[in-house]
Formats: sequence, structure tokens, C-alpha cells
Amino acid sequence: MSAWGTAIFSDDLAMDIRRDYGILLATGKENSEAEDMLIKYYSSILNSHGPDEEVFWYALALSEWKKGRLSDFVKAKALRALDAGKDLERWNVAGNEKNYEKRKQVLKEFRNVILQPMPALKKIKKPTVHHCPWKEGDLLAYRIVSNKRNLENHPCFMKYVLLRVVRVEKHPVTKIYDSGYYDETMLVALYNWMGSAMPSSEIVNELNYTPVMDIPKDLKPLLGGKAEKFAWLDWLPTKDAPGDITTLGHDENYRNAYPDYFKNPLCSRVLTHLLSFDLILSDKFAPYWGNDFSSEYVFI
Repeated sequence: MSAWGTAIFSDDLAMDIRRDYGILLATGKENSEAEDMLIKYYSSILNSHGPDEEVFWYALALSEWKKGRLSDFVKAKALRALDAGKDLERWNVAGNEKNYEKRKQVLKEFRNVILQPMPALKKIKKPTVHHCPWKEGDLLAYRIVSNKRNLENHPCFMKYVLLRVVRVEKHPVTKIYDSGYYDETMLVALYNWMGSAMPSSEIVNELNYTPVMDIPKDLKPLLGGKAEKFAWLDWLPTKDAPGDITTLGHDENYRNAYPDYFKNPLCSRVLTHLLSFDLILSDKFAPYWGNDFSSEYVFI
């Protein structure tokens, strides 16, 4: 079960349905087209006769209803799924009685909602896409400023590290079809430096790269024993993750200084955001900050 809560959209599949449905409308598809495309794309789920099939119809019905577009077909499918009750059955396990009752109430309220008149037809805006403001070769001074509640008293909080943008990749906003809209993410490499003040770009001439994340010993057999050299960084700021990133310079030939570090395909299993990235960096540098490890790390 991919749910983390009892609400209709507290579920990975339901969230995907809502997002994909919204994107299909935003990129010009009519409601009937969006339905058909979603049903085709998620056909393996809809042919499984399992509880995820019911989650699909719940998510699509509520998404359509909220936008004033609930079709009779999807409404009937959702009501039939409620009557079948397979989704509710998987919540009915020993020790989960509280969540079972919550989910039961959620589904009761959901039924009442889709039986009510819909809100007025809502105008759909074009999808918002996020273009990376940096390009491959850019040198960035990244300051650990997010996750204040967890890191405020941490020795690495408010310190700077240096990142090199080594790849910018486009990702379609939906996998269902080529909508022509793409988000961008960046792959970054980390230098073996941390400082209290922003340095000049020339400092990297005396630095080496270091893996973004060292794999714990107990996970090395599972992950092939390799450290993660790079990380995919979602730089988009939020209220809890304001971000503090400054461009220090650009070097199209950054790979030439340390060719061995970039000889393999540039990839990573680490996908992180400002909040989690700050935790990763703090965990990595904390054991060395203030200690005599200058042969491996540089601290200012």
C-alpha cells in the first residue's frame, strides 16, 4: 500500500493521478481525452482487480469534481468501487483499527461529495515549469540555511560549501505523452571545502572533489559499495527551505582538472531538495569541522 495517510490524496498513486489529470487539462486536453489517456496509461492497475484500482477511480473522480468536470462514467466507477470496498479491506488489519475507522469516514465523506452538485467549471492555467537558472560548468557557493529547526545549533549551519553543476537534465511534466513542457533538474558535484565566508572562485584550483554521500557500511553490499559522487538537486525554495545559492563563476573545462572523477557516466541515485541536502552536507562535514583533517578537507 502506497498510502501514508487516510485522506484520498494521501497516497502515491492518488497524487500521481491528480497531477497527471491536471497536467493533461493544462496542456489542452479535453476532459474526455484526459480520461481516456489516464485509463490507457494505468491499464495494468485497472486490470488487476486490486485495491489500487479503487484508489485510481477515487482520485480521478475527486480531481474531476473539484474542477467541475466529473463525468457520469467516472462517477459510476467511483461509486461502484466504494460499494466493492476492496480499498477499505486493506485497512482492516490488526493494530490498525484507528486508521481503518478514519479511512471509513473519509470514504463516506467522499461519497457524499461526488453525489453533490459540482462547483463551477474552473479555468485551467498552463502548467508551471521550472527551468534551471544555472548551466553545466557553473560554480556555486551553497550556504546551509534551511532546516533551521534541526540544524540551528549544528556546527555546519550557515556555512558555505562549493558545488559544480555537472549536468542539467530535462524531465517531461507528465510521462503519459509528450506535452512539450519540461522541468529541469541539475546534477552537482561537491568540493572538499567548507567555510564561514563566501570564497573567491579561484579557491577551487587548490581543491579536490569529494562524494556527496558516503554509503554507510551496512548499506554497501546493497548499493554496490560505492559512494555517491553526485546528487540531483532540486533547488526550488520554499518557506521552510529558503535557499542561499550564489554563482561564483563558470568553467566549461572543469572536467579537465580531475578527469578521473568524471570518467564514468554522470549519474546519481540521490535526489534531494534544500531541506534534505542541508542534512546530507551537515552529516558529511560535521565529523571534520574544527579538527585537523586538512589533508582531506579544507575549512576556513
